[in-house]
Amino acid sequence: MHPLAGELNEILTRENPAVHRLLSARGKRLFFPRGIVSQSQEAKAKAHWVNATIGIATDGSGPLYLPCIQKYFNDIPPRELYPYAPVAGRKDLREAWLEKMRRENPSLSDRAVSLPVVTNALTHGLSVLGDLFVDPGDVILLPDKYWGNYRLIFEVRLEARLETYPLYTREGGFNTEALAERLAARPAGSKTVVILNFPNNPTGYSPTLEEGRKIASVLTEAARERDILAVVDDAYFGLFYEEACLKESLFGLLCDSSERLLAAKADGATKEEFVWGFRCGFLTFGVKGGSPELYAALEKKTGGAIRGSISNASHVAQSLVLRALRDPVFPAEQRSTREILAERARKVKEVVYRPQYRDLWEVYPFNAGYFMCLKLK
Repeated sequence: MHPLAGELNEILTRENPAVHRLLSARGKRLFFPRGIVSQSQEAKAKAHWVNATIGIATDGSGPLYLPCIQKYFNDIPPRELYPYAPVAGRKDLREAWLEKMRRENPSLSDRAVSLPVVTNALTHGLSVLGDLFVDPGDVILLPDKYWGNYRLIFEVRLEARLETYPLYTREGGFNTEALAERLAARPAGSKTVVILNFPNNPTGYSPTLEEGRKIASVLTEAARERDILAVVDDAYFGLFYEEACLKESLFGLLCDSSERLLAAKADGATKEEFVWGFRCGFLTFGVKGGSPELYAALEKKTGGAIRGSISNASHVAQSLVLRALRDPVFPAEQRSTREILAERARKVKEVVYRPQYRDLWEVYPFNAGYFMCLKLK
């Protein structure tokens, strides 16, 4: 094992042994290398005369670029487009996204969490989590209505075992008891990865506030005897169409609930800012008693996974997302665009429950997100 990986493992073991136990064999080997990338980051802060550390072409004080490309970016200077972004992402964007998360999730409040790391959107973020925490044979627990790409990410690539529980109760709510039973059946001292994807893909279901609290309680109780990684897949965060929906991320309810429960929030600008093709996402960690040293070590291991796969996410996308977050018209435009989807959801609900269709299908309850599902008769 590389000495830098060993140093990070020692920090994690000292700060929270459960977090270290959750790491996969690959995750234990991961580290952020010292070299051209770290040197260039240091040079940006300290090299005021010459910075000869990074492999880009410059001219004077900025990067070389082609005018035929720059003409499409009238208001963005070349330095925010063409150089490599930091491996973990632009720090100002990471800080802005954390500020946004705290503003939109009252339960998160001022709890200590990691600074979000920028990923190449949410799918890449989930793959990075798999690299960090999933070994062959590990159990991934998720509801029986789930996004098919989880199979490729965790089962095909990493040889984990997907195990499911019924998403709905007979009454059409979230089946908290089924989740509790599956968790209780896991051996004491074992490791379990739980995926919580709300609003759900593909059903469009989001839990109520009471259900959200029960989910957090069930996971916290299960973590008394076993190590749990709770992956909060917030791909469709903010798209809530009914008053009863829990209107914040489960991450805020989980990130300070137990020392043996590591919450990982995977989300992105993809759907929150309606920029699907920008491929800009974020990974944030939270655990009870999490220290700055622990989160720094996790961020470095995450950075190592990114450096060893895509190197860094698009600088262009990061600059545009940051400018949107800082634009005073952004909240109003976001609300207006979300309302279009809410109107469509209300119309779909009005149609699919019409009496003439009762002999054709049953409707899986939906109240949020992009999707809904029918059980055909």
